[in-house]
Amino acid sequence: MTIAELSEYLLNRQNIELTFEQGEKFARYLALLKEWSARFNLTAITEDSQIVEKHFLDSLLILKYSDFAGKSIIDVGSGAGFPGIPIAIVMPSLKITLLEPNKKKCSFLEAVKEALVLENVTIVEGRAETQVDFRERFDVAIARAVKPLNILVELVPPLLKVGGIFIAMKALNAQPEIDEAARALFLLRCRIIEVERDTLPTDGDVRVNIFIAKNAITPARFPRPYNIISAKPL
Repeated sequence: MTIAELSEYLLNRQNIELTFEQGEKFARYLALLKEWSARFNLTAITEDSQIVEKHFLDSLLILKYSDFAGKSIIDVGSGAGFPGIPIAIVMPSLKITLLEPNKKKCSFLEAVKEALVLENVTIVEGRAETQVDFRERFDVAIARAVKPLNILVELVPPLLKVGGIFIAMKALNAQPEIDEAARALFLLRCRIIEVERDTLPTDGDVRVNIFIAKNAITPARFPRPYNIISAKPL
């Protein structure tokens, strides 16, 4: 998939019309991703067409199902900027926080923000479970290919306001993770409201996006320290 094909797909399938400037930003993002990946590992995907489809398009699939207008958004474990930066390019009116614990990846995100002039993006170096100032703050939280769902449910919803939505972006075999997360969802006072499946157009890869609503204030005991979360998931 090329940038032009991405633009055509978004217009025809999601009613999103990219401007010339936005297309140029995606092209610049692609170039930076390849340049920095040559110095340290940002993504195992190296072909231009696959980066466009499996990173850029994949990041934007959730826009079909949610109206993010006027909402505060945090991308947890943003890595190389997915899905936060593609969303920020397409929706410049949104304020998006990219939370990433890896210093080198944060440096990359800062370089992308500067090169693409993404004034709607804030980059924070840190871990979800230690962000006391972010507790109960965001309308939407997104995590793409980060941790198993039962771990994510303890890490991410504490950052959301009551009534906020957590979107866990997964690949094909998400059902076992959904089943294993039942206790965590109950204890964190959350519930799954929607599970959306999409197929990427070229390779037919399946993507599963799990939409989770936060129903009440997170109990103060959550999240636990990460070593405990990892060793003894809920």
